[in-house]
Amino acid sequence: MCLQQFPPHRTMRTKYLDDASVRAWQQTSPTTEHLVRCTRILYVLASLPLNLFLISADVLFGTTYYGLRQWNWKTRTFQFLIANVVWALNPGVRPVMDVLSKKARSSTGSLKPDQGAYRALYVEVPPCPDKLFGDAIHPSVAPEAVPCFWQWLESMPSPLTEVSLNERAMQKVMMYFVGGAMVQGHPIQSPLPFTLMATTSIPILGVNFRKAVTQETSFPAALQDAVAAFYYLLDQGYSAKNICIMGDSGGAGIVLTALLYLRRHQLDLPGSSALLSPFVDLVDDFSGDSQKLKYDILNPEILSTAAYQYTQNRPDLRSTLLSPARNDLPVGYTFAGLPKLIIDYGDTEVFAHGIKRFIEAVRNSGVQVEVIEAKGKVHCYSYDAEDGIVSGIYGKLSSCLDGE
Repeated sequence: MCLQQFPPHRTMRTKYLDDASVRAWQQTSPTTEHLVRCTRILYVLASLPLNLFLISADVLFGTTYYGLRQWNWKTRTFQFLIANVVWALNPGVRPVMDVLSKKARSSTGSLKPDQGAYRALYVEVPPCPDKLFGDAIHPSVAPEAVPCFWQWLESMPSPLTEVSLNERAMQKVMMYFVGGAMVQGHPIQSPLPFTLMATTSIPILGVNFRKAVTQETSFPAALQDAVAAFYYLLDQGYSAKNICIMGDSGGAGIVLTALLYLRRHQLDLPGSSALLSPFVDLVDDFSGDSQKLKYDILNPEILSTAAYQYTQNRPDLRSTLLSPARNDLPVGYTFAGLPKLIIDYGDTEVFAHGIKRFIEAVRNSGVQVEVIEAKGKVHCYSYDAEDGIVSGIYGKLSSCLDGE
């Protein structure tokens, strides 16, 4: 087992783990994994004063060891801290937070449904086994009820109790799949839904899909959950053409798989989809992206581990259906006929190369694609974006949903 206790330098340029190394982590006890996590945290804390001094020197002398030349001290420090936190908290195969229990998956945390400007209400979406075919079926993965969260702002009517069936048929709605490399994340804990609603005034159904921590919750579990949530909205009276499915990072990868699946089996399709820094290549070891690895918040260790865990039930699909950037879809699947895509990413993130190849593939298939490439930005930069800028992702999404 490769513990990768300490990175060679601040860039978190850790090793891309092979399948055997990930399996070794799976055999490691949670206690050992936690000790490695604590060791990494101590290392980050101990080295922080020196790194902060070096970041200041980096800015002062105009060098680029800690960031792009246009990055100021605040940006370099923020990216450095995020990259270190991601590396320190994520050794092995078990997230630091509980993502499997029903209590954790159904919790709204500190957010109260009737407190402040933000509103959220938990709903349990029933499974949809009659819409599951082919790759959505696996003997280790049974369809389950899906914890979901209606999210809206205080100034908006409740999508459950204050919007009639007739109004729902005309109203736009979004589904949201949170990022976290398919192995962690909670829609309520993401800032994206509420930030987006401040611009669009469109309610969002956050889907807390099963995270790929065990064989029973790996693919196709998330696909089953996505199909169930989509048909829940249809059953609630929303029109497919008025539904936009959004995801960031690993959540965006799940969205793409769901779109390809719905298209493959000639099922209903949403009207549009928004993909923020999508994880579209699960076999790339990023060895050719040294510059991006130097500055991005992600590292090869966590990406290789997540990719293996997510695909462990279907390794044959890892380089095809689950890596659409490679444009090698299984027989029966096609990009042609997919709804309009809005793709947002930073040109400095490690996924940029794969995202560009994916954009080329879908455009060549006749899919309408609107691309926002943010210069000098890293993975999921929109978490900290200026939401009021019309030219940014939130403004673009608002325009798209308004039909512009």
